[in-house]
Amino acid sequence: MREDASAPSLVADVGGTNCRLALADESGVRADTVRRFRNDNFASFADLARGYIADQPPLASAAIAIAGPVGKGEGRLTNRDWHFDAVGLETELSLPRVHLLNDLEALGHAICVLPDASLTHLGGTPTPDEPQALVVGLGTGFNVALTHRPSGIVFSAEMGHARLPHSVEAIVADAVGDADVFDTVEHLLAGRGLAKLHMARTGHSCDPEHVEASEGGCETLAVAARALGALVREIAYIYLPEGGIYFNGSLARTLLGSETRALALEPLQGEDAFDGRMARIPAYLLNDDASALHGCARFLAVGTT
Repeated sequence: MREDASAPSLVADVGGTNCRLALADESGVRADTVRRFRNDNFASFADLARGYIADQPPLASAAIAIAGPVGKGEGRLTNRDWHFDAVGLETELSLPRVHLLNDLEALGHAICVLPDASLTHLGGTPTPDEPQALVVGLGTGFNVALTHRPSGIVFSAEMGHARLPHSVEAIVADAVGDADVFDTVEHLLAGRGLAKLHMARTGHSCDPEHVEASEGGCETLAVAARALGALVREIAYIYLPEGGIYFNGSLARTLLGSETRALALEPLQGEDAFDGRMARIPAYLLNDDASALHGCARFLAVGTT
């Protein structure tokens, strides 16, 4: 199959529940082509994608962002039994080239091209000339991606599986008496972690989206926000993302779009080290549900190897 550089490409954002597909060209994502599908209606991503591209012109390539680990041309969803193989998808979808990205890696590309309307500025001083920025995703899982914006390089990670820093463990231990029940960052600062924290605090079991309305839910959110703030402070010193920290995901919107925002931002914004450099790091909340699609389009545009 010969790759036609003038043809559009397929971009996809595959989560555990839903999948968004669109076409992209040198100008970016074509807004009129964005479609959203429920994964339950399909046996595999290939089945889903075939139905979408059946009515589209010949495609040059595809970039697929996956909510799960990706490496060496293979990936899998964390919360669904879908496996991805780039070479296999090239055959199944009759595409010259398929690229697989972790969803946070795609968001790392996206923050270089998203318009201001897709972001909520939470604090700090915007510094567009600073090259390093960081995406922090809190949703069904937790992860980060470091971006060097001038070069288009994004460094992927699996921070959700890292142990909690002592500063975060202390906050949790003070709230529930035993921080050891939260083995990793993701076990605390993700949707299921919030529900687990609420259960440990109150004895009440509920879905993550119902924690705030549950008895003692506001206090649980406050604990989670303080834990997030302590973690973000540590992350800032590790990565020095003076170009900005960009938060994404349902739990991020809960903790940073409500009365708990100040609790989550204060540990970093209260830092006076390095002549106040850390406190000036700008923080943003991603509002555009199609952000990963824009990241996939930029990934293709800056060149791939």
